[in-house]
Amino acid sequence: MSTKLNLTSESVEILTNPDKFPVTISSSMRRSGWLGGQFVKYIENEVSTSEFTVEKSEGVETAGFLLFGGENYSDPRTSTYRNFTSYQNMIGLPTAVGGANVVTMISGGARCLFRNYETISLNVQGQRTGGVAQYTLNEKLKVSENGLLCNDSDNLLLLATGGQETIVVGLCCKTPSTEDPRLGLDLKH
Repeated sequence: MSTKLNLTSESVEILTNPDKFPVTISSSMRRSGWLGGQFVKYIENEVSTSEFTVEKSEGVETAGFLLFGGENYSDPRTSTYRNFTSYQNMIGLPTAVGGANVVTMISGGARCLFRNYETISLNVQGQRTGGVAQYTLNEKLKVSENGLLCNDSDNLLLLATGGQETIVVGLCCKTPSTEDPRLGLDLKH
């Protein structure tokens, strides 16, 4: 299969049928927004009508990633193409506004192409100033301190996240290039 035939402006392109679940976005994520491909973790439900509420992962815990990004109300041209949260106001409304807070989380068994991932490596202090990130086929992909895919070394990633172990979510199946900047993940989470 040629991935060049599937070029779209989607943040995440799904190539195989994954495990999908509806989840409710936390109030802090609604205020800040999120990218398509953002890895998230479960948190306690903020309202009784929600069954599964998620917050951005900081690389210590993850339940999966969000398929579509939140609307960027300050610049609609940079928001997610075909955004299913386009009616979700991020500021000034209660935590739950019906189905507008419910989004799709992908949690396993998928082959995906990501537009949003870490493009800068960690330096020795655990900060994202270490130069351009280089990805290679079959390497383990992890969740960064920003909740995005990365390939940083375990010791630097632990320094950045403050966690006890890194979270490996799968293998790199496609490296970014100038022609096609997407990063491929075989999700094993």
